[in-house]
Amino acid sequence: MKVFSCTRMTTAVSSCLIAYALTFSVSAFAAADTDLAVDDEFIVSATRSASVDLPVATDIAVITQEDIEISGVQKLSDLLRTQAGLQIQDLDGSGGRNVTIGTRGFSSNAANNTLVLVDGRKLNNPTLATANINSVSLRDIERIEIVRGSAGVLFGDQAVGGVINIITKKHDSEDLSGNLIIGAGNLATRSVSGAIGKRLESGLGFRVSIDHRQSDNFRDNNESDVTSYLVNLNYAFDNAELFVESQRINDNLRLPGALSEAQVAQNPEQTNTPNDFSDNRSRIQRLGGSIQLAEGWRLLGEYSTRKEEVEGFAFGSAREQETKVDNFSPRIVGNFAMPAGKATLTAGLDWVKSDFSRAFVDSEQRINAQYLQFVYLLDQGVTLSLGARSSEVEDTNVLANSSQEDELEAFEAGLSYAATEKLRLFARYADAFRFANIDENGFTLPTVEFLRPQKSESYEGGIEWRGDNVDAKLSYYQMDLVDELAYDSGVVVPGSIFTGANVNLPKSERDGVLMDLEYRLQNDITLRLNYAYIDATTVSGSFAGNAVPYVAEHSANAALIYQVSDNWSLFVDADYTGDRYRISDDANAAGKLGSYTLVNINVGWQKAQWRANLRVNNIADRDYANFESVFGVYPQPGTNGSLTVGYDF
Repeated sequence: MKVFSCTRMTTAVSSCLIAYALTFSVSAFAAADTDLAVDDEFIVSATRSASVDLPVATDIAVITQEDIEISGVQKLSDLLRTQAGLQIQDLDGSGGRNVTIGTRGFSSNAANNTLVLVDGRKLNNPTLATANINSVSLRDIERIEIVRGSAGVLFGDQAVGGVINIITKKHDSEDLSGNLIIGAGNLATRSVSGAIGKRLESGLGFRVSIDHRQSDNFRDNNESDVTSYLVNLNYAFDNAELFVESQRINDNLRLPGALSEAQVAQNPEQTNTPNDFSDNRSRIQRLGGSIQLAEGWRLLGEYSTRKEEVEGFAFGSAREQETKVDNFSPRIVGNFAMPAGKATLTAGLDWVKSDFSRAFVDSEQRINAQYLQFVYLLDQGVTLSLGARSSEVEDTNVLANSSQEDELEAFEAGLSYAATEKLRLFARYADAFRFANIDENGFTLPTVEFLRPQKSESYEGGIEWRGDNVDAKLSYYQMDLVDELAYDSGVVVPGSIFTGANVNLPKSERDGVLMDLEYRLQNDITLRLNYAYIDATTVSGSFAGNAVPYVAEHSANAALIYQVSDNWSLFVDADYTGDRYRISDDANAAGKLGSYTLVNINVGWQKAQWRANLRVNNIADRDYANFESVFGVYPQPGTNGSLTVGYDF
């Protein structure tokens, strides 16, 4: 099969199929009545909507609100560390805005190969900046769905290694309720958050939340101060729902910079950049809803706009930049009966417009896409999944008065087989892609004006068991990657005293095995274990046969959850990261970094409406860095902890 065909014929076929589906959805189709109420078992990320529960051929992990509470974590980055196959990189130790989430063997360019969503809205940037997970308060999270595999058809650009979809809380109770949580810890850490909401008899509901976090953090010149305000209004009709949401985030961060290995040995808390800082002001608005068109068919849509203004100081000079991203994503979802069983059809459009400006840079990027996914439950527990996406990108360099257009198509096909009520097997083929972002196209070799899109093909399969006391999952994947977009520090730029440029890398391959196990020993004791094996190898070019830098071949997490009594709980976990080569060491010549294990503990207490958590991270006071290149090290904090106390009303 030839993928990513850009011929006019294939594009026209995809567009016609999606247009037909959109037209077909509003017709008087004889369908079975289906309940669209959100259920705990519905995985929104499987079809981009809460729809009929069909087992799709995708490996999806879910972090629940209960998981968040019992772990006692205060940072989203610490929560994601516990998941199989996720590698967290932190450039300053604050665990916030400069955190990169890597999946499936992506390292130095991980920020643009893992798509981070908040209720379906992209948190990724059109630049090399990481997705700002500081904009999401843990107190607002209902659950997190992690698609552990390529999701180019449903989610498009940047969903190469996987998708992290953060789903926030909704307020449907007619009683006024909320919470207030305060916290304090070492490193001058303090926090306060609160939320309140109510559903009126008229159908109008509201939720307001405020979250403030402040810390000196581990390094000198590393103070952070983050405040988030969120207001959500929604109105429920008999067959429709509308919502409007506004959020503001003020994120002030001092930047300690990288150290040499000698400096780390001398004093890991010191800084080489005592004057550097980056202050971010983000404004986010969302408007959307859903309406029932016919029996079993719904139209959903959302428009969102995000504007970020950054003021800072780095490399000896003041810096200002502005990013604006507009998204519009209408889609139609149909749940209906077919001769062999029930089916779900999703057809939608994604329009993304990004504008970015800073000194000597003024660029725009527009992405228009159409996609179609069909999930069909056949006889004998077999579910078939098929999908296609057609995407077009237009890049414009306003200052240089130049532009370019490109087009890609992606396909997926999968089978899920429920052999018994407890045993499921699945297999899947999926394409994914990533367009070069504004930063990457802005710093290329003189002979390259615009970089080629990155493309991948993935094959994956797995087996899942859900028993009375044991849940287990084992999956395998292989990904072939061509024209990978990355920064090459060793490339020579003609006429310049500097080296390095953004390039399309030679072909690489990633093979991996993921394992998850949960064993409920008794009603009050649970053991969890996950393990990831990743073999990321360059297969062509000057470094053919070498390992992709900074990808740990082995990683694992083990956790013990002990419900001591009705009021007390104990959570202990150990997070292991195996040895790996430094970032930019494509030649594998500098030797591997050693492995490390972090042990964390949380003691939880709850009585009536009160709850408290005492969380201690890195209790063994292990020295480590989870971002280290041939140019410098970003050391991470030793033992640190916090006490939080909350009241629900």
